[in-house]
Amino acid sequence: MKIAFFIDEYLPSVHGVATSTTTYKEALEKLGHEVYIIAPHVDGYEDFDDHIIRMPSSKSYVFEKREMANIYPGLAKKLDDYHFDIVHSQTQFFLGILAHSVAKRQNIPHVTTIHTLFTELIDDYPVMITAGLIAVSLAFPVVLWTKPVMPKLTIDHIKTLGKDTIKSIMSRQGWQLTAAFANKCDACISPSKHLADILVNEGGLTTPYFIFPNSIDTKKYLNASADDSIIKKGKDDKFIICVARLSPEKRQVTLVEAMSYIKDPHIKLVLAGGGSYEKELKARIKELKLEDRVILTGMCSSDQVASLLKQADVFALASYHFDNQPMTFLEASAAGLPIVYCDERMTEALTKENSILTDGIEGKDFAKVFENLLNDPAKLDKLSKGALKVAKKFDSEEMAKKLVKLYKSLIKTHANLEEE
Repeated sequence: MKIAFFIDEYLPSVHGVATSTTTYKEALEKLGHEVYIIAPHVDGYEDFDDHIIRMPSSKSYVFEKREMANIYPGLAKKLDDYHFDIVHSQTQFFLGILAHSVAKRQNIPHVTTIHTLFTELIDDYPVMITAGLIAVSLAFPVVLWTKPVMPKLTIDHIKTLGKDTIKSIMSRQGWQLTAAFANKCDACISPSKHLADILVNEGGLTTPYFIFPNSIDTKKYLNASADDSIIKKGKDDKFIICVARLSPEKRQVTLVEAMSYIKDPHIKLVLAGGGSYEKELKARIKELKLEDRVILTGMCSSDQVASLLKQADVFALASYHFDNQPMTFLEASAAGLPIVYCDERMTEALTKENSILTDGIEGKDFAKVFENLLNDPAKLDKLSKGALKVAKKFDSEEMAKKLVKLYKSLIKTHANLEEE
């Protein structure tokens, strides 16, 4: 098969969706399929893979100066010569819309994966999210030929709304818009059941949907070496690591504050990743006098992340009611790391065998678990072995085989419908 993945933000940016897309591409290629990735052009970055197709782009200053693909009439036609068998969008926005157009032009199935809901970021990025909602609300009816999805509100009603009510309305609008996009596709994939349930119950999803957790190349993390880490670890040091972009919704500040409750100077926190929240985090670290115990690595390659995970003792993530199925949970498990988290809605790759759910979402709640775990070698070892066991269930080769089965079924169904 000739498969095309469409993604709004790809390398050199390192994040869960990009990692998941790359992992599936490599696994599908090992199975003998030809896989292309269509992504925005990034100035100064060179691809060494002729199956990565870069679209013209420009910086969007509303969206954190990110490169956004320029979508215009006739762009889909430029991909006609590739003769794809199926398109798979990892986004419901810029290049998701292009994927929709390509599927229509080439008369092939379109699958979309919904990774998360952008409106959950309204508190942290009010301008960005509001602008995005308005743009999509206006664009979808035009490009998707669907009915407008608009909140049923009068001007008088709007004047009386409180902040929480407005946030709730915007969140529901986001779900409905996301489902509206998915309903124009042949199938929708969700990495977790709880996200799929919300899409159906809150968004009105009607297209066939499937639960496909993210996958991972377990061998990469098993074979990684702590000796290749970009940071030094003292003989008696114990590392708690969080791999995520530095941003408010990831709540790294909670992990920093957890360190202030831990007196053992050998217990240190490693924050791997870059992002817009770095300045604020550094200020909080300085305020708490934790400069010697919190290490910020900056942006890391996937190989560097693998070595950092191999070097660490515990993985932690403090995001709450935002993430769906973080790729970092799979990476941590594949490296044999116990996971400490606070979001009760997250379940994929998290069991009593490899993880601990904190009693609360604040720094002191994490600190309590960290101290108990790091002072209990037997429990640490048990959870580490459990992590390796859990990771095997998400091996990329097995997940890719399931994805191929879905693709073939959709292609066959699509062909049968055309014959009728």
